[in-house]
Amino acid sequence: MRDTRIQVDELLAQGKIEEAETYMEERRQEFVAQGYAIRKLNQAYFAFHGAYADRPGAAGADPIGPTVQELRERSPDLHTFVAQIAHVTTLAELESLLEEQTP
Repeated sequence: MRDTRIQVDELLAQGKIEEAETYMEERRQEFVAQGYAIRKLNQAYFAFHGAYADRPGAAGADPIGPTVQELRERSPDLHTFVAQIAHVTTLAELESLLEEQTP
């Protein structure tokens, strides 16, 4: 499923919306044939099933989740992590904060 999400993201980034939709339907049919009851595979499916980066999987190529996880690992404790990330609103701010934590 992760590979499917990455391929769809690439197609959409290239503006190939019809191709992305066709690809998702082909992949959905493959998943159904393997016993996974997926009624519709689309961007909403990916958003609902793991694109919030709370766990690896369908999140695709989104760099935010892994960057947040790395920042948490580098933080000495949860309080420090929360205090640092509380006001971050962009990926650039998050990456800058992570660079500051690099040993």
